[in-house]
Amino acid sequence: MPYILAVRRACVICAVIACGPPAIAGGLVITNGSPRSIGRAGTGTVGDDGGGALLVNPAAMARREGYRAEVGVAFIDDELAWQSDSPGAPAARDQAPSSLAPLVAGIGSVGSWVIGVGAMTSAVSDRSLRRPGALPTEDLGVAFDYRYAGIAGAVRRDTITVGAARRIGDSFAVGLAIGASRMQLTEIRRMWAGFSGRDLIGEPQQDLELGFSGQDWFVASGVAGVLVAPADSPLELGASVAWSQTSRIDADVVAVGTPPLGPSISNDGSSGGVSATLDVRQPVTVRVGGRYLGERLVAELGGEVAFVPAAAGSTAWIVHGMRVVDRTGVDADLTTVPSRVSLRTHGAVRGAVDVELIGGFLWATAGYALSVASVDGGDQSPSFGDLGGHTLGLGLEGTSGGFTVTLGWSRTWAAAVSTTTRLRLDNPFGAGDRAVPSGIYDGSVDQLGILVDVELETKP
Repeated sequence: MPYILAVRRACVICAVIACGPPAIAGGLVITNGSPRSIGRAGTGTVGDDGGGALLVNPAAMARREGYRAEVGVAFIDDELAWQSDSPGAPAARDQAPSSLAPLVAGIGSVGSWVIGVGAMTSAVSDRSLRRPGALPTEDLGVAFDYRYAGIAGAVRRDTITVGAARRIGDSFAVGLAIGASRMQLTEIRRMWAGFSGRDLIGEPQQDLELGFSGQDWFVASGVAGVLVAPADSPLELGASVAWSQTSRIDADVVAVGTPPLGPSISNDGSSGGVSATLDVRQPVTVRVGGRYLGERLVAELGGEVAFVPAAAGSTAWIVHGMRVVDRTGVDADLTTVPSRVSLRTHGAVRGAVDVELIGGFLWATAGYALSVASVDGGDQSPSFGDLGGHTLGLGLEGTSGGFTVTLGWSRTWAAAVSTTTRLRLDNPFGAGDRAVPSGIYDGSVDQLGILVDVELETKP
């Protein structure tokens, strides 16, 4: 039996690994607003004046006076498939369940100010390919070629935010929102820990499987925006800038070796047990948009660019208290484990159309977006990869008696991508290494959302 080193709350890690806890960009980037934007393919820099505005453009809240509350939820299925280039290898498909992203918000106006508060899941993704588990190493073959690139990855960001918008004159508004988030992250991958010349590089008898699960309890963020909405014009313009603090994930670690022929794990003798930290850097996101308001048609066009620091392209777990021991007794302190979390500068162009079906009651919505992958091709992985692609959204929105109910569906898809990988086996002994097996990535993101907006009091 493999020797297992389980440290602080290892049972919790195993539960997360088995059940899975995010959407686009591996859940690492804050999403495009509320469930209301799903049927519009994420379009909402100008048009979303509810809880989603606290994440995207708080100035848009100034469009409506009075008091209202919102409750919504989105169901997100983030699928990524991987096909090894090895002859006879089967396609590896995601086995994680769908994720849930709730939203609750309240908005009220006081004089020329509009105040909003909200609690929501602002980013979420969950992916898990089949785990080799306790299968005999000789049975792995090419079916688990992905094990070094990444077996599972999950991210969840839950945010509490408060914002204010102020009208300046009849056609201009500014807004600011600040937030605090808890970010949770889980990652499972294997390393190869053997010796070139004695062992065949990449043979599973020398595998070392690592599971990291942790969180950062406080990640600060802020969004500032403007809205230009002249009363005598059907055109509205909006823009915003969003920032988020670097998240430092403090994680528990589970490590599994493969004795007697392969490596095992021991404590390096230091006090405090085994732990790991990972810094996840977030982009500065700039959004712009324009909206046309017709009698029975509303159209919005927008886009965003997420500027990511170069350091976010390559990340690593800093491990404390762990030693890898070869079957011959040779050992090495395991201090750094490259993570598959990776981000690069990326962006998207979005558009949406609302068409009135029944006067004063029912609207149909449709949207389209074209997005650039947030992960560079050489850094794509099954756990935190992002292929970008096309998004189509459809929805319905009905209003009656102060209640507005929005239903939306969207699907994001991309052409299959074959990349030249930069990911390595990351041998802790430094005695033989190579790139992970190459393959083809494919996948899609399905989202289904519902939002209920209730007018509690409308000002004249």
